[in-house]
Amino acid sequence: MDRHGLGLRLQIVVALTLAFVLAFGLLGIVVVHFTYRFRANDRIEAARSVAEALIRASAPSRLVTADASSDRFVQVADAAIGQSGVRGVSLVQGSQTVVSRGAVGLGVPVEVPFGAQTLRLWVHVPSYRANASRTRLLLLYIVLTGSAILVLTYLGLTFLIVRPVEALTHASERLADGKLGTHVPVQGAAEPARLAIAFNRMAAQLRLERDRLEHRLVELQSTTEELASTQGHLIRSARLASVGRLSAGIAHEIGNPLSAVLGLIELLRDPSLGAAERDELLARVEAETGRIHRIIGDLLDFARSDSRDEAVESVRLAEVVDDALRLLEPQKDLRDVRFERVLAPDAPPVAARRDRLTQVLLNLALNAADAIDGAGVIRVEVRTAAPPPHVAAGGRPWVELAVSDSGPGVAPELRESIFEPFVTTKPPGQGTGLGLAVCHTIIEVLGGSIHVRDSSLGGACFVALLPPVPEDASVDGPKTGGRS
Repeated sequence: MDRHGLGLRLQIVVALTLAFVLAFGLLGIVVVHFTYRFRANDRIEAARSVAEALIRASAPSRLVTADASSDRFVQVADAAIGQSGVRGVSLVQGSQTVVSRGAVGLGVPVEVPFGAQTLRLWVHVPSYRANASRTRLLLLYIVLTGSAILVLTYLGLTFLIVRPVEALTHASERLADGKLGTHVPVQGAAEPARLAIAFNRMAAQLRLERDRLEHRLVELQSTTEELASTQGHLIRSARLASVGRLSAGIAHEIGNPLSAVLGLIELLRDPSLGAAERDELLARVEAETGRIHRIIGDLLDFARSDSRDEAVESVRLAEVVDDALRLLEPQKDLRDVRFERVLAPDAPPVAARRDRLTQVLLNLALNAADAIDGAGVIRVEVRTAAPPPHVAAGGRPWVELAVSDSGPGVAPELRESIFEPFVTTKPPGQGTGLGLAVCHTIIEVLGGSIHVRDSSLGGACFVALLPPVPEDASVDGPKTGGRS
């Protein structure tokens, strides 16, 4: 584990050392200085007392002259030299020295007035070097005292704070490594002890939560396995149901014309049939066979539309709409249908096969024509639309193709399954239920979506949402189409 900075123990040692060096160092300097000052002051005061005694011994005269009074002063001065550090004695009157004895001029002068004269004693004041041994002894005492206090403080902090904190630190590191069985001894001062108790409670709670999570994970794993098994069964059941619906639809759609063909063939075997009756039966056989052919063709289209490897090109839906309606409008059974175009000029092109989009539009338009029974309004709209939620925002707008009719619409219960194969709202025999399934597959392969909703014309509105051609993509040549 990475460590940053000094440890707690070393920080305490450094802090205590600095604190005691500053405190006791300053104390030693102050004590030595004041001791020197006190001794110097004591020596000066003692010299002043000697001067006063000298003055009293030289009395009764208040003036020393060259007579007998001078001899008495000399005797007393000689006796005073050497007492309390006095090195010399001089008697000064004005700026002239009347009498001087001893080493005059060395030391600190102490002056005492003596009538009209001044008694001046030269006193030796002890220096720092003169008291070096005592100073060293004092400093040694301070150093030993400070060191003893420092050691005792360090030991106290070590046992009361440092060791409990280190134990908590190591325990926290073990706990972070996943060793939830870690336990910290309760020791030291009150705060580290309470912290150790709280840590032990936390570790116990984490162990309990881990046991609960492990038990829950086992339960979730068992539930996941059960869900996966159930999902597999459901998928297989859905596939079987889809295959069953597809098989039933194929059997129903092909079985009916096949039964009719077999019945017509039996009738054709009758030798008593006339030519006209035989031609009618053959025409009916041809019609039923053509119906089977159309059903098989739709199935092939449905299967082929799921291919993701078709070459695409840049296609404008407005042109597809014009081509498709140009094919539908001349048809006789659509003469009573009014086609409306609403084409947005700013709709971007889409990447698709032109014939596939034409097939989608024709299927939707023919379904709308069947819904209005050949008379009414069919509106085809091309406009820009917002991208679906799964597409990142900020891109180009998508293109929406909507085919609306004025028919009865699609019942709400059929809207979820309307794009499945063989689901149709037409009467039996009039539709295979594959047209919308083919449209759904084509749009889905192009990366878009299709759904049905109510139309403003009163009927149904089938809306296909398609992605635009990417700005940095080229679709002039062959290109693999796929879902985005």
